[in-house]
Amino acid sequence: MNGQDIHKRVVIIGGGFGGLFAARALRRSPCTVTLVDRDGTHLFQPLLYQCATGILSEGQITAPLRHLFRKQRNLDSLMAEAVDVDATSRRVVCRRLLGEQFELPYDHLIVAAGMQQSYFGHDEYAAWAPGMKTISDALLIRRRVYGAFELAETADGAAEQRRWLTFALVGAGPTGVELAGQIRELATKTLRSEFRKFKPEDARVVLLDGGSAPLAVFGDELSRRATHELRKLGVELRMGSIATHVDGDGIVVRDKDGHETRYNAGTVLWTAGVEAPPIAEALASATGAERDRQGRISVQDDLTIKEHPEISVIGDMMSLRKLPGVAEVAMQSGLYSGHRIKRQLKGEQPAKPFRYHDLGSAAYVARGHAVVSAGPMKLSSFPGWLVWLFIHIAFLTGYRNRVGAVLTWWLAFTRDVRRERSFTTRATGRLQDMYEPRTSAPGRPRPGTAHAAAAAHRPPAQRPASAKPTADRPAN
Repeated sequence: MNGQDIHKRVVIIGGGFGGLFAARALRRSPCTVTLVDRDGTHLFQPLLYQCATGILSEGQITAPLRHLFRKQRNLDSLMAEAVDVDATSRRVVCRRLLGEQFELPYDHLIVAAGMQQSYFGHDEYAAWAPGMKTISDALLIRRRVYGAFELAETADGAAEQRRWLTFALVGAGPTGVELAGQIRELATKTLRSEFRKFKPEDARVVLLDGGSAPLAVFGDELSRRATHELRKLGVELRMGSIATHVDGDGIVVRDKDGHETRYNAGTVLWTAGVEAPPIAEALASATGAERDRQGRISVQDDLTIKEHPEISVIGDMMSLRKLPGVAEVAMQSGLYSGHRIKRQLKGEQPAKPFRYHDLGSAAYVARGHAVVSAGPMKLSSFPGWLVWLFIHIAFLTGYRNRVGAVLTWWLAFTRDVRRERSFTTRATGRLQDMYEPRTSAPGRPRPGTAHAAAAAHRPPAQRPASAKPTADRPAN
C-alpha cells in the first residue's frame, strides 16, 4: 500500500455492520482498502444491554477488526477517528490517539459511521443518564445498576433505599424495553437471595416514553403483547411522558396535559433517540449534501451523494426512502456499495439501484418471550424467543463469540447465573478521551462532540437534601 501502488484507494469510515460487509465485498478487488474505526473493534450493538446487565462479557459481543481482516491482504485497519473530509482533493482528515491529525487520500469513500445517542438538545442530561451505544456506555451502566443495589444495602433510611432501588429508563423502543426487562429479571431472579437488608425484587423499574405504547414500530398487536409481558414482569409503563429535567436525584417528566412529575431515581438511563455523529456535518459541508432531521446524509438510489459518485454513505447514517436504522440495512447497503465499487473497478456494467429486502425485526422482552415482526409473520412469547435466539446467534461475528454466547445464555436462562457482574469502582469515565490532544485538561470533553457531557461523566454537585422533592410528586 505504498505511494507507487497503481491500485485504486478505497477508504471506509466505521467498522460496524456497514463497514464490515463493505470491506468483505472488496476482497480480491483491484484496490487497496483502508478501514478507519475509532475503537478498532466491530461491536454487536443489539446485545449491549446484555453486557450492561451482566449476562455477556464485552469480549463476546466485540471482535478486533485487525483480527477479522488478518487474511484480507488488500486491507489495512487503522484505529483513528475521521473528523473531516476534503471532497475537492479527495482526502479524509483523521485524528489518531493523543490527538494528532493525519490525512488519507481516497479514490472511493464509504462512510459507515453509524449514529450516536441524542438528548434532543439537552446534552447536559448525559452526565446523569448515560445512553447505550458503545462498550464504555454498557460498562458504565453495569456499574450504576449493580452499584445501585450495593448502595441500597448500606442506605441510611428507607427513603434513600427506595431511591437507589428505583430505575428510570427514557425511551420504550427495543433498547429501552430490553434493558427494562433485564433489570427486572436481574432483581427478581439473579439477586433475589443475595442481599439481607432489602428484597431485590422490590426494585422499581419505570419505563418512560412520549409515545402511546412500547415497541410501537412492531405494530399494535405485538406492542400489546409486549406491554402485557412487561407489566407481568413488574415494569411500570409511563407512556405519554416527556423528560424535562434530569439530575442526581432523578428525573422530571411532563405528561400530555402539561403536568410535571418527579421520579426520585438513583439510576436514570437514556435509550431514546439517535443523531448523526459530527463527521456527518463535516461531510455535508464538504459536499453540499442534504441532511434530515436526525442529521443523516441524503443519498441517491446507488447510495452515493449527489454530484459525488465517489462517496457512498451507508447504514444508519444514510437517509433513503425512510429505511430504518437496523443491522440488516447496514449489512445490505455495505454489501451493495462494496460490490458496486468492485464492478466499477473491473469495468463492468453499473450496478442496479439499491433495493432493501426487509428481513424483519426482533426484540427481547423477557426470558422465553420476544417479539418478532417479519413481513406478514408476527411472533411473540416462546416462538418469538426462539427466532430471536437464532437471529442473534447468526449475526454475531466469529465462531468463538457464537459458541460463547450460547453457553453463557444456557447458564443465564436455566440457572439464573450472570457471571459478568464485575465493575470498577474507579470512575473511568472521568479520564481524558484518548483522542483529545495531550494539552487538553483531563476529563474535559472536546468541543463540537454530541457527547460532550458524557465524555466527562462528571456530574455537578448535588443539591442540598432539603431541596429534594418527594418521589412521584408533581414537580410544580
